[in-house]
Amino acid sequence: MSEVIEHIDSGDGEKPVLVGDASQTDFIKLYQDVYRQITGRSEQIRKRYSNNLLIEFSELEQLNYKILQLCDVHNVVAKNEVISIFHDKERKEQFTSFEKFRTYNSNAASPSVSVVLKYNFSIIPSRTARPEEYVVTIRLMSRVAVLQEMEEDAPAFIRGRVVRYLDSNTAEATIDYADYVVARGFLEAFDEWIKGCKTEPNKAWLDTLRRWSHLIPHFMRISALLLLTYLVLQSIPVFFSKPMDLAKSARFLVIYSSGIYIILSLVHAAGEAIEFVIDSYPILSYLKLNRGDSKLIDEFQGKRTKLITKFILASAWAVVLGVIATKLEKLI
Repeated sequence: MSEVIEHIDSGDGEKPVLVGDASQTDFIKLYQDVYRQITGRSEQIRKRYSNNLLIEFSELEQLNYKILQLCDVHNVVAKNEVISIFHDKERKEQFTSFEKFRTYNSNAASPSVSVVLKYNFSIIPSRTARPEEYVVTIRLMSRVAVLQEMEEDAPAFIRGRVVRYLDSNTAEATIDYADYVVARGFLEAFDEWIKGCKTEPNKAWLDTLRRWSHLIPHFMRISALLLLTYLVLQSIPVFFSKPMDLAKSARFLVIYSSGIYIILSLVHAAGEAIEFVIDSYPILSYLKLNRGDSKLIDEFQGKRTKLITKFILASAWAVVLGVIATKLEKLI
């Protein structure tokens, strides 16, 4: 799991959050109160995730329950929430509560690109009667929907290879806070929810192959050239021995020169097909909230099967070309 935590001041500059030892706690809290009242600023903490999340509506219900359950620990005097769901073609739906979000049309045909859950809380801490404002913003992204949009907009020559250019973040939690300890509680609740979600494991071997996949066509071409060079050297004593048959020697030159060119071209094409499969093989990470999401996920599952078939055929074709290369002398 890849995580990034950022601490950001909501003003012009950025300041790290400093937490002292127990003897300094009261002084720091007093300083924070004075600082906020004078400047009107709040601090911000953000955490990003790159897990391959497989999120359905039931997971969002659990997330909402965790956030609201955490509020029972604090003296919350006011709260509101806004749930926004973004579809492809920049279409957006917004709900002013999670209860209204439950009425979301699950028969919608437009795939969900992302969901943003934003909670605003006014919390009165135990040390003072003045309420403090907290904003919890959670963004969840469907990687398959984003990938589909990128492929539709990408030029034809790069279409299918956009996986390597896709932003790896699938979830993000941002908390604007007055007290770091309270904010950390919200962040840990979200972190616990992430760990409980269904995920598709990362494939380290696939990441390694993608880093070197551009070399596969060249490697296969050079390997085929070495094989053909060896076969030519082995055949020279047979076709150029004395007394030399000029007609047979001419056929040798024509067949091997044209055969080398054709076989190297076909081997290179097979290598490019294998490179394409490696670069475009999708790792699922999605939001499954409506009929459009289900259809898109099924399409990506089918794409996986097609890519695996293409990989097997390209590899088999490369082997067949190697066998053909060893039989060129039969044509002379």
